[in-house]
Amino acid sequence: MSKPMNRLAAEDIWREARKGFDAGIPWLKEARDNAFKAFEKGGLPTPRTEDWRWSDIHRYLNAPYPPAVATPAEELDTLVARNPFARVDASLMVFVNGRFDPGRSHLMEEDGIDVLALSEASLAPEWADFSVRDDAIDQLNLAFATDGALVRVRAGLEASIPLVILNITTGAGTSHALRHHVRVEGGASFTFYEVQLGAGDHMANVVTSVKLDEGAVLTRIQANLKDEAAIHFANLDADVGRAARLHDLAVLVGGRFHRQQDFVDFTGEEAEARVDSAYLLRGRQHADTRLVVNHAVPHCTSRETFKCVMDENARGAFQGRIHVAPGAQKTDGQMAAHGLLLGEMAEFDAKPELEIYADDVVCAHGATAGALDEEQLFYLRARGITERLARGMLISAFVAETFDDVEDEAARSALQQLAENWLAGEGGA
Repeated sequence: MSKPMNRLAAEDIWREARKGFDAGIPWLKEARDNAFKAFEKGGLPTPRTEDWRWSDIHRYLNAPYPPAVATPAEELDTLVARNPFARVDASLMVFVNGRFDPGRSHLMEEDGIDVLALSEASLAPEWADFSVRDDAIDQLNLAFATDGALVRVRAGLEASIPLVILNITTGAGTSHALRHHVRVEGGASFTFYEVQLGAGDHMANVVTSVKLDEGAVLTRIQANLKDEAAIHFANLDADVGRAARLHDLAVLVGGRFHRQQDFVDFTGEEAEARVDSAYLLRGRQHADTRLVVNHAVPHCTSRETFKCVMDENARGAFQGRIHVAPGAQKTDGQMAAHGLLLGEMAEFDAKPELEIYADDVVCAHGATAGALDEEQLFYLRARGITERLARGMLISAFVAETFDDVEDEAARSALQQLAENWLAGEGGA
């Protein structure tokens, strides 16, 4: 029997792999089975799927990507050394091809913070939610996730030791999935950094689920430094409780294809969320972000800023939606997407949306796209600055807005260095 016309080679491999898949986490089996049943029902999205209109993943997944675990040690050491946040005084969790690597990790103890690998948990943590959204990437992730970080910050703790999570994926023709869960209890604060590293034609699927209780504060900074052959899917699932504050920043300089999906749900009043992204693309890189901010309750504030720089034949896309539910009065939501086109063949697509079912709100969205300002270039050149340096200064200023509110000086410097390296044509690190 021939396979269905719309069935991809990767899908067939995943369906076959599920028959004998055993990640060694027995208490996750039922949730895995349910997630994969949901995936089989809907399958992978197509360009006709509205939320995927600018990303034809059939171009990238029409090849087998079976789950696998194998990486030479010398290559791992090289990749670990590329950690951009190495100068940040933080704990370190390293995951290699879907597995926790305790030998390369360094966890510093702090009273009130529990850090554990998913594969080390003998029972399901009662504070973590292992349900899935109506989203094929989320469903595939849970079905095949072999590990992840379980982080719980106890109530009232202002954590002094942040956490760096290195997600390393290598090898050709393989796929790997990680699922991280972070819970910040009432009145606590925490910062963590998530770094995507890897080489080769592989597919990585990482879902990070965060839950903020009343008055909690969480900062998450993600950096994707994959090489030009990698395919990467990254989901953020955030539950923001009453008077909680979330700041999420994603910086992308690597990967052949990248799909970032952020789902932010306000579940308590007086909460705030800021979601920023800075993408630096060249060659034939394709990066697509989908952002959904759900104002389900009154008196919440959200700010979203997306900056995308595209050179040569690169393509960036942004699809964002602020949803204001009935009764969610006094909502304040602002969303902006900006594309900077450096190459004649570069492309930027933006679709910011407002979906409002309340009448006492302040909401706005906007999108811009264009080349470098010739007048600003002329102004800098007239003062003796070379064209190359002048272009670099303007590009740096364009993305700098997303870095300005990073409080840790070492982390902010690391992000600025990533941008400078990209401008110099050196890649991610």
